[in-house]
Amino acid sequence: MRWYIAENKKRIASENFEGHSDRIEMGGEQVACAVTYGVKCGEPYYKRQFAFPNFRTQPNNTCATYYPETDKSPIIFQTKETFGRVEFDGVLSVCSRAGELTVVRRFFPSVELPVFYEQIELCNSGKNQVFAKWDELKRIDLRLTCEGYVHFECSCNTPCRPIRAGERIALTFAYTVRYANKDIPRESAPLEKRRARVEEIMAQCDMTTGNEIVDTMFAFSKLRAAEGLCRTINGLIHNPGGLAYYAAIWCNDQCEYVAPWFAFTGDKKEAEATRNIYGWYYPYFNDEYLPIPSSIICGGKDNFGCAGDRGDAEMYLYGLSRVLLTQGKHPNAEQKKALDWCVEYIRRNLTADGVVYSDSDELENRISSGVNLNTSSLAYGGLGYYAILLKRMGKNTDEVLALQKTIETGIESYFGGEVSGYHTYHYHKGCDEIRAWNCLPVYMGITNRAKDTLKSIDEKLWVNGSCRSTEGEKILWDRSALYYIMALFRAGEQEKAWTKLKEYSETRLLGDHVPYAVEAYPEGGMRHLSAESGLYCRVFTDGLLNISFNEKGYTVNGNLPDEIKAVTVKNIYLNGKAEEIYVKR
Repeated sequence: MRWYIAENKKRIASENFEGHSDRIEMGGEQVACAVTYGVKCGEPYYKRQFAFPNFRTQPNNTCATYYPETDKSPIIFQTKETFGRVEFDGVLSVCSRAGELTVVRRFFPSVELPVFYEQIELCNSGKNQVFAKWDELKRIDLRLTCEGYVHFECSCNTPCRPIRAGERIALTFAYTVRYANKDIPRESAPLEKRRARVEEIMAQCDMTTGNEIVDTMFAFSKLRAAEGLCRTINGLIHNPGGLAYYAAIWCNDQCEYVAPWFAFTGDKKEAEATRNIYGWYYPYFNDEYLPIPSSIICGGKDNFGCAGDRGDAEMYLYGLSRVLLTQGKHPNAEQKKALDWCVEYIRRNLTADGVVYSDSDELENRISSGVNLNTSSLAYGGLGYYAILLKRMGKNTDEVLALQKTIETGIESYFGGEVSGYHTYHYHKGCDEIRAWNCLPVYMGITNRAKDTLKSIDEKLWVNGSCRSTEGEKILWDRSALYYIMALFRAGEQEKAWTKLKEYSETRLLGDHVPYAVEAYPEGGMRHLSAESGLYCRVFTDGLLNISFNEKGYTVNGNLPDEIKAVTVKNIYLNGKAEEIYVKR
């Protein structure tokens, strides 16, 4: 592996970067930056690609975030800069030397402002003063956006001057965007604020399994999931990121994947974002039961759907029901209306075969879908969770449970079959290849084809520490790999699940592209989309610990492999209060 753990659950490091490069995205509420960093002939180099979600370019659509970039160093040394070491602990730090100067570059976002920082600490270990050049203010780009001209600038808190012998100074370069009539945004102690926010996130759901790689990957995944929070004109929400998707939500990434994770953390900002994620959809629940959009974009001002109905109402029902059960809350009037709408939408879209119609799935017809297993599985799971909510409210559940039973029967009769020699599912009619999403019924608790389904994914799709989406293709999406690992745990195959989880975690945390779950390959160049990290965290809550819900509350039904003697989770929120969970074999 290229990286190693320098401090358990806190920091990874590497000195092995010659001829290699990587990129990592870091985000705050009004800025994100993907920093590409690498070493060639001993010299480090950098590229900074920024996203400022609240500065909208024309036309104002899904990808209209302002994305300036620069590969120019804000400081020029008189001698060649030589790479030494790179570390990541929520702040990307690169250590190097330039003659007599020891150099430490630290990259990090502002927690709340539209500012990204590159702090360069210089220490002159020589006997003479050393000269370097930097600008106090440098304008990089001028752009006409939807609401005016914006300046993209790099400013420094220290005027250019020689570094005296024995002197140590810290230069803070701030990359900012502002409208032409506004002042440059400024704040004090930005590094301390970033570290405080990282520490706050790391303290939430503090998990210890005894495996350093898994525990550290879990810690970083909490951070990446939280970094997707975005402050918009319509409140705080979560967005996927990836230099593509900001100030916007999707029914899969936000409603289905990450919001159910946020319910466990007790984080106030994540709770606010969760309310808005589901709340932004309220105006779309219509009396004609037309499909809700796949995505709400531009800070809540517009919507987008590129593949028709992807099973979005099913994703919404599943996610919101899960959140409320975890929080121990009853739905408010608007939430109840939305959940009831989703149930009726499912009923109206039930086919004669007892499965749920949708145009596509969350892969949006990248691979063949149509009436598919994913949508019906989400409907089955969502109806089950909603029935528990109704029981907690003292409401009748007969119709909801009857609809769920119809879909369960339909999944077996319509999708069930022999595929590639396995007793599993046809993902859709005419599909004779093993598909990664075949694991979803198992995850939701339908077990009559569990053994062969999980075996087929292992033998046909698992590769290089993750999971291809379909047999015979290179397409890889981490989201289905993570659901597969959760399904293994839930089916009682904890030894295999733990083996897969360790392999996956080592590849993502310590390999060549670190330290988070990725979206897809080859599409998107394995972007570190934020919600996938929320799914990684749920491997532990949903899989290893197997936290389940019933009319009275929750249960912990741990699926510990032989290697793990005990699991401890501190500061996990269930029923609205912080708990400590201790599971011992």
